[in-house]
Amino acid sequence: MSRALRARVSESGRLSLPAEMRREIGLEKGGPIRIDLVDGTIRIRTLKEIRDHVRSVARETGLSERASVADFLSHRLAERRKEKGGSKR
Repeated sequence: MSRALRARVSESGRLSLPAEMRREIGLEKGGPIRIDLVDGTIRIRTLKEIRDHVRSVARETGLSERASVADFLSHRLAERRKEKGGSKR
């Protein structure tokens, strides 16, 4: 769904999101967001939206059934050792 509302950027550069939009995406009381600049367009997403998307992709690809935090940490440790030239530090 696409919708547009007017907002204003203050002289100090602050942007205030309209209450209606904050309510719709679950930010009534504030919260963490991610701001991306893609091809000159600003996209604001909640971290919950990003997390839900990542989980959905993991389920669709079967990754959520094959991967664990331990697997990820083990993989990162191996990458780190490779980056440092095989050092075990």
